[in-house]
Amino acid sequence: MQTLWIGRAAPPASVAAACGGRDWALLTADPEAAAAAVPDRRPDAVLVGVTDTDFDALRAAAPETPIAYCPPETTPDGVAAATAAGVDVVLPQDADEWDAGSLLDRIAGARTAIAQRTNETVSDGAGANQPRQSAGQPPSATETDALPEGRPPPSGTLAVDETGRISYVGERAAGLLDRNTDALLGSDLRDALPWEGLDRLAQVTNDLDAEDGTVSTVERLMPANRWLRLTARPTDEGATITIEQLDDAARRRVVLDRIHGVTRRLFAAETPQAVAEIACEATRNVLGFDLVAVRLYDPVDDVLRLAAKTEGVEKLMPARPTYEAGEGVAGQVFEMGDPKISPDLEEDRFGAVRSAITLPLEDHGTISIGSIVPDAFDEEELSLARLLSTTVVAALDRADREARLRRREAVLESIQGMVFALDENRIVDYVSTPLAERMGTTREALVGRHVTEFVDVEAFYRAESQIASGESEVSLSLQIAPVDGESFPAHVDLSVLEQTESGESLVGVVEDRSTLAAAREDLRQEHERLWTLFENLPDPVVDAEHVENGPVIRAANDAFAEVFNCDREAIVGERIDEVLSSPAGAPAGSMPPEAINEQISEGAVTGAKVQRETEQGARTFLFRGIPYAQDDSVRAFGIYTDVTDIERRERHVKVLDRLLRHNLRNDLGVVIGRAENVLEHTEDPEIREEAVGLVEAANGLIDLSDTAKRIRRIIEEPTADRSPIPVAPLFEGVATDARGRFPRATVDVADGEDLAVLATSDVRLALEELVENAIVHGGDPVELRAEPFESAPSAWVDLLVMDAGPGIPETERAAVTGDRDITQLQHGSGLGLWLVRWAVESVGGDLGFERRDGRTVARIRLRRVDAE
Repeated sequence: MQTLWIGRAAPPASVAAACGGRDWALLTADPEAAAAAVPDRRPDAVLVGVTDTDFDALRAAAPETPIAYCPPETTPDGVAAATAAGVDVVLPQDADEWDAGSLLDRIAGARTAIAQRTNETVSDGAGANQPRQSAGQPPSATETDALPEGRPPPSGTLAVDETGRISYVGERAAGLLDRNTDALLGSDLRDALPWEGLDRLAQVTNDLDAEDGTVSTVERLMPANRWLRLTARPTDEGATITIEQLDDAARRRVVLDRIHGVTRRLFAAETPQAVAEIACEATRNVLGFDLVAVRLYDPVDDVLRLAAKTEGVEKLMPARPTYEAGEGVAGQVFEMGDPKISPDLEEDRFGAVRSAITLPLEDHGTISIGSIVPDAFDEEELSLARLLSTTVVAALDRADREARLRRREAVLESIQGMVFALDENRIVDYVSTPLAERMGTTREALVGRHVTEFVDVEAFYRAESQIASGESEVSLSLQIAPVDGESFPAHVDLSVLEQTESGESLVGVVEDRSTLAAAREDLRQEHERLWTLFENLPDPVVDAEHVENGPVIRAANDAFAEVFNCDREAIVGERIDEVLSSPAGAPAGSMPPEAINEQISEGAVTGAKVQRETEQGARTFLFRGIPYAQDDSVRAFGIYTDVTDIERRERHVKVLDRLLRHNLRNDLGVVIGRAENVLEHTEDPEIREEAVGLVEAANGLIDLSDTAKRIRRIIEEPTADRSPIPVAPLFEGVATDARGRFPRATVDVADGEDLAVLATSDVRLALEELVENAIVHGGDPVELRAEPFESAPSAWVDLLVMDAGPGIPETERAAVTGDRDITQLQHGSGLGLWLVRWAVESVGGDLGFERRDGRTVARIRLRRVDAE
């Protein structure tokens, strides 16, 4: 037999002596060449004596060769890596049970276990030459009551027919199963035995022929705490099942084999929660206990939360609590870091559970295993459970690392701009897309390469030494060499991203300085444009800084100096309130100076009317304050537009308007009254005709005054914000009103097609004026119609007022639509169309006139909205 020793030094003398005493040839290989040496030398066993071997590669090179891990000292990471890779024996040289003889004995046991494993699966032709047995006929060799010294462990036999029902039960088999023979006979195999994993055995009766091999499973019988191997062999009538009790060595080999089998699943889990769930299932399958609970530590709340549990815990135990660190058995085990066996649990809070073992999962949490049998756990159970928990810890470590990597990448992805991250060896392990594009390549092409391939080595290591000396962040300027293209100057902010056991990872934020000159030139040009605007505005403009005691002048244009009669250079640094003054006794304006200053200092654009003294005396200004930030201070431009003359004209117009309309209405009332008096006292036709003319002319002037008043209201006090207005009810309201005022007129309404427009109530005013104009000056019938605008049907709607009249005179239309200036001779005969125009414009619409099929059409075009 050949044994291969993997190590940098010679094998221990005790190992060499033990191999020599058993006539085992002892070969050696360096760790770096271990995987390659196995297929060349074809050893019967491999002994690993170092901590840094690639176990995955070694296991792949020797899939059916026993591998023992026996390093100079025990390390959790080493044991976890070996276990995860499927190593058969773990026996470090500093372990209490270490000696060369024990090591070689366990190697021999591992060889036997490997051979057994290969025979436990069905293989074509296995056992074909063995004689068949009739169902129900017990093999006498396995039915002895006494087991002679040195013979295999006890075994018994069952037989099942082709339907899967038990047709024979040997006494030894019934005893091993702790069942009554009569109770087993005739029952279905899967109903009679307590395990869920019997499908493979039951399948033998359906899918295999008598010439095929055997199928085996190992189950733990509770509460007897007995490990049994059940092996099914097909027969002509069904199958014969041999039940064998495993001894301690065989049981340990089964458990170790199952631990190896579940390791890859544990390490494939991506989150601690997933690891906890697999660990629950694995503990039940590996150790054979149905009651398993895994708690994970929550560092935020400092508690152990239940993360996973088996169905048995759900059925047999009360709702499991959340423990604080140090509270309860789980909390104590987590805090102390040592496992604990609880042999006799009689408290109600544990339900039917009578004994338990609780193991720490280092700083991740705990795993608890329970049994309904008192004192179900011994030191051997503890040893096997610790092997499993070590694997779970390694899987949780990996899941935590993966979660940290995902969180780190998510944080880095959230940073805008050019970002990179370096691991402890200064290998690039993250690059943002903008940085990869700037370097002329992809992110994948940069990850895995050393940072010094792209930057000035001396500048980078100088910055790295500063970080190593304790600085948390370092800024440096260096050249970055892209994969494709010329190098460019950059500013890099380098800082520690994460501290690890092997060093610290770094993150760098890159600023491309090659664009800095262009940016500065753009800034200079922008400043020049702004200054040109500042200097050439015809209105007075001041640039002020808002400080604690009020705004202070930093600059002013020539118009400011001229209007307010001051020296623009001398006033720099002076407070605005000391340079400008309000007229004595005059109101401050629409807003006090203090309120203006407060709003601007808070960053709000502010407008107000203010009274200020000027070279020409008191003047009214429309003031606009426009704030901006500069060097951590609040600055603002103040623009003063003189509106004194405009306000005076507006006041004059309002006074004249009130006087004229009041006097006009009063005087016209007198005219109408006297004319009607004449009508009552004369029968002369000519006099009566003149009197009627006076009444009609006076009423026309009153209507004209009312129209002018409505126009003024539309211009100066527009209705509230626009909202959707359905067309159909709008048309019906206008038509109903017109029919009431003009009973002889015909006013038709076409279908509005569920159309709606964006407008205010002023649009009804415009429609009423157009309908009245059509009735009085046009011809019957008058029709109201709505249709989408042909060129943009989804955006605009045309509201049409159509009549049979000759149309509005061209001079009227041209003056109102703006196609011709208003002159003294061509100013329009009334204000009605002007009211329509300004009402339509106030809601964002357009007014037009046309002839269509011999009819006169007045069109109002408005924004379309969805009808409500």
